[in-house]
Amino acid sequence: MKKVLFVNENAGRARKGKELDNLLAEAAKQPDLEVHIIEKGENLPWLVKNYLRRDVKIIGVAGGDGTINSIASCLVNTGIPLVVVPFGTLNHFARDIGVSANPVEALGLFAGTEATEIRIDVGEVNGNYFLNNSSIGIYPRLVKQREKYEARLGKLFAYLLAGWNVFRRPHLLHVKLEINGKKQDLKVGLLFFSNNRINMTPLQAGQRARLDDQVFDVYMVKAATFFELFRVAASFLRNKLEQSPLVTQAEVCEAVVYTSRHHLPVAFDGETRSLSSPLEYKIHPAALLVRVPPEKVEKNIDATNAETNQNRAEQTGVS
Repeated sequence: MKKVLFVNENAGRARKGKELDNLLAEAAKQPDLEVHIIEKGENLPWLVKNYLRRDVKIIGVAGGDGTINSIASCLVNTGIPLVVVPFGTLNHFARDIGVSANPVEALGLFAGTEATEIRIDVGEVNGNYFLNNSSIGIYPRLVKQREKYEARLGKLFAYLLAGWNVFRRPHLLHVKLEINGKKQDLKVGLLFFSNNRINMTPLQAGQRARLDDQVFDVYMVKAATFFELFRVAASFLRNKLEQSPLVTQAEVCEAVVYTSRHHLPVAFDGETRSLSSPLEYKIHPAALLVRVPPEKVEKNIDATNAETNQNRAEQTGVS
């Protein structure tokens, strides 16, 4: 056995109709592929290490961003390729690496003839890896509220109710942000770290064109009232977010966040954990090997060439 697929049967799409049955049936057709259904309370790091001792060459995961994070975190700097099968509700990471939204099609990435391997950056905060983003402030509160209601209302309605509870009573968090050896005193409603540059235009919000530029895209949102949050939302919808006096953006390779609280909730990849202050953010370049469709690599090459040509034109004064 050379390959294993971890499956979260409680992921968003697993609960819809026969999608789980179809996925398992297609996985059974893959040669040398073992399927492991994740059970509640299982020690995933131990399981992954155990499979690696058995000389597994490829590890896949079918689930949402949180499940993908749990498996991917075990593969950082191992050189073992990860296959992502989008099986959650939003599937941000799968979208950004160009994986098909069809889980059955994504299974084809286990076959070397249908995939290309690339290395991507991984973010870290206090020993916790993240593939998409990490934040403190409003969003962790939103996630905790959503988890409170999700079992009873489902994810969509849980998000709506949680959003109402959080956004009508936002509050500022006093932090000291250290970047390049310099500290800034800030009061923020949200401090958001994206693993690589994130698109914040209304139609493509949250998308990332590349995951190998070795930077955090940081957004500091100072909104402390419902009205101020409304102003930020209006700026976003008019595609003028970075012009808002309530929003500051920066690109950094590492940062330290100090707070007066000894512990605070921190979100990463849709999950929350209580971490100790200070929060030390750093990026690990090319730390994770993932399998992607060949066309994703071609798009990255085209984007790199376009950026290089633009830089040359700016340097020579040609427009």
